[in-house]
Amino acid sequence: MYLDRVKKRLDELHTLPPVELKPCTEEEIVELEQRLGVKLPQAYREYLLWMGHGGGSFTVGTECLYEDLPQIQHWARELLEEDQFPLKLPEDAFVFEMHQGYTFNFFRLSEGDDPPVYTYEEDSGQTSFTEVYPCYSDAMMAWIENHAKIIAYLAEGWEQGDRPAVPTTQRSVEYYLEGLQERYRNE
Repeated sequence: MYLDRVKKRLDELHTLPPVELKPCTEEEIVELEQRLGVKLPQAYREYLLWMGHGGGSFTVGTECLYEDLPQIQHWARELLEEDQFPLKLPEDAFVFEMHQGYTFNFFRLSEGDDPPVYTYEEDSGQTSFTEVYPCYSDAMMAWIENHAKIIAYLAEGWEQGDRPAVPTTQRSVEYYLEGLQERYRNE
């Protein structure tokens, strides 16, 4: 529904092997909502049902998986305190992603089934939370497109023997190159 166009685009880009996508079950999502006392937006539930337990190279280095979610709620608040940020997270904020402990993204649970995405980045000079995408599905599309650029860049060095160190990234580059070969054969 909300992520249909994102999934279609990911298939077209051929940068993330489907075998790398590890979905959550509906039961796990319900358990998470009960444990955290929240009702997650539909667009985000779709993400969890798509790759909530693993997204291959798309999620490497970022705490954004099912098992990370309870902890990053606390880590984000701790980061704001440590940085002496002038604002607290809104009561209805749900942190869905934290990268390397210095930046995080969240949405507000009161802002619909495809809510805007806000960010905080340490040492950025920001004095308020910044809305970076008008809706979660647009954020996912942008991140999928950016991931594709990274994989394409890495593929350029592949023939010279420059291989990514992370196995999931290697698999993504191989998958991408297979997709290019398939396209050339069909032209």
